[in-house]
Amino acid sequence: MTLRALLVGLAMAVWVNLWPTYSSLIAHSSRADYAHLSVALLIPFICLLGLNLPFHRRGRGLSASELLAICCIGMVAATMQGEWLSGYLLGVVTAPTYFATPENQWADHLLARIPTWTVVADPAATTGFYESLFKGQKFPWSAWAAPFFWWAGFLGSVLTVSFCLVVILRKQWMDNERLNFPIATAVLELTGVSGSERSLSTLVRSRLFRFGFWLIVAIFCWNIATWFVRAIPVLDVPMTVLSRKVIRIGQGFPYFAFSIHPMTIAFAYFTESSVLFSIWLFHLLAILQVGVFNRLGFSIGGSDMWCSFDPAIGWQSFGGLTVFAGWGLWVARSHLAAVFRKAFARTADANHAEGSGHVDDSNELISYRTAVFLLLAGCAYLLVWLFRAGMAAGPLLAFWFATLVLYLGLARIIVESGLVYLRGPITAQAFTWHLFGISGMGAHSAVALGLTYTFFCDAKTWAVTALAHVPRLGRAMRPERRRLLAPGVLLGALAGALSVIGFILYHGYYGVGSYNFGVVSFNGSGDGAVGIWRYTAARIQEGTAGTSWDRVGFFAIGAAFTAILVFLRYRFPGFPVHPIGFTISASNVLRSSVTSIFIAWLTKALILRFGGLDSYRRMAPLFLGMFMGYLAGVGLGVVADVVWFNGDGHKLNDW
Repeated sequence: MTLRALLVGLAMAVWVNLWPTYSSLIAHSSRADYAHLSVALLIPFICLLGLNLPFHRRGRGLSASELLAICCIGMVAATMQGEWLSGYLLGVVTAPTYFATPENQWADHLLARIPTWTVVADPAATTGFYESLFKGQKFPWSAWAAPFFWWAGFLGSVLTVSFCLVVILRKQWMDNERLNFPIATAVLELTGVSGSERSLSTLVRSRLFRFGFWLIVAIFCWNIATWFVRAIPVLDVPMTVLSRKVIRIGQGFPYFAFSIHPMTIAFAYFTESSVLFSIWLFHLLAILQVGVFNRLGFSIGGSDMWCSFDPAIGWQSFGGLTVFAGWGLWVARSHLAAVFRKAFARTADANHAEGSGHVDDSNELISYRTAVFLLLAGCAYLLVWLFRAGMAAGPLLAFWFATLVLYLGLARIIVESGLVYLRGPITAQAFTWHLFGISGMGAHSAVALGLTYTFFCDAKTWAVTALAHVPRLGRAMRPERRRLLAPGVLLGALAGALSVIGFILYHGYYGVGSYNFGVVSFNGSGDGAVGIWRYTAARIQEGTAGTSWDRVGFFAIGAAFTAILVFLRYRFPGFPVHPIGFTISASNVLRSSVTSIFIAWLTKALILRFGGLDSYRRMAPLFLGMFMGYLAGVGLGVVADVVWFNGDGHKLNDW
């Protein structure tokens, strides 16, 4: 990685955090924190590719490997903004103090048990953040110093552990199992690393690409025009969750959401057909299962925050995800053993013969020894941190177990499938809650569990799915520059986090006040930071709930069913049903994506059936054009909102 790539990458890291934060909080326009490949990065990165073309022709532009480095830095940094991190981090550490009242008794149930070094405990400091400061008041540095320090260490450890995990698993996933990495492959092609016919300079000359691009842009432009001229009718195309159509198949059955999302369709087109088929098949079966349960009057209780639309299918899907992630580690056992042998071997013995289990780490971003020791040190710090925050040993291990399952499971699914709109079926917090109950974990553990929503609130993980693509993209760089990528990515994450947190704090204290940002992280909404603490306080006050054996039972059913699917896949290589479909079929986010996935599956099947592989490849520019058109449309909408509708914008980007 060159110096100019690092500087441009750091600028990108700051920009991919500032523009979507301004768009969402100030202009009240589109957010960019939904997809695992964030629109926050995609829009400026595609613009950078376009701006680089004329310079590249003159031999002065950024090289393909420099563009990859910039993409890696921006991809990870983009997970600092919105509800990936900054929104819930700042919301969770300020809400219990600001929203405490005599009526909700949070002072007794929460504040008396929350360690003061984990939250902003000064009521005046939180009042200033939510309502803004009066003229002449100064920023309350002393109130924020301790939380900033301790959360920086905690979040830095999460990021480091995640990075070490994907470095250790890179060889297994890429070389041994040969997973597809569709997202990384698309980036490699767009930057021209592989000399592909789908580089940006080649794509823009394709008629199919231009047709797909202008089709989607035309829809966006028409609807943007309706903001100015109300007499123009809106094109009611269900592209997002806000415009989706709801189809009900019977009384008691959950609704079936119909939407056509260009970004989902584009990435799904490059996903393995068996995965696409399994996703919509198991989602349909999940709807039928819940409907039958409702008609029979069977229920195991309500859903938890940010979990699936029914707890029974959520827990059985999480059981499946646990087996799926565990099977992946079992398949990698020889590689993992070799990695740990190399890490703990004496330096003189670290390079013993290939036949003795040697594993080469010369092509990795960091050495296996460094990765293993950083992994162990980071895990130890995270365990001690939450233990000191009040979490007992049992809930502590359960939470990190569920977190590991979700992080490894979703990272593996995304690098294999390329599907960017994914969430886990349940949260790690919900797993811990119902495994122990408040009577089994105690009030202090419950409060500490509430703190974990700062970095992992809605089962979509934090940063690991972006980090999983960094080693893959790094392989396209020259070896002597490859190991400079790791510090560059981590430095970009730091720059992005500081920029977005500083932006939010500034506009909270010296702007309109964070309560007026209009987002759930700060406005007292039940599905935001306040909802987290309200949920926690209510369970502490109730005080008797124990282990939910019904949920544990569905977890076991899902685990057993997935084990059967895995066996069938390995015993019969042509078996058409993939376990990935079962593990994510209960996700709430998937409800808005499943019709797009079905359209992509059907289109792909028809093209392959009647046109063959050559036709499939020829049609790819059409879907990439739709994808680029979607990005252009969202970008145009944000610009229009900032210029003409600032503070009263329109939400165009969604899942």
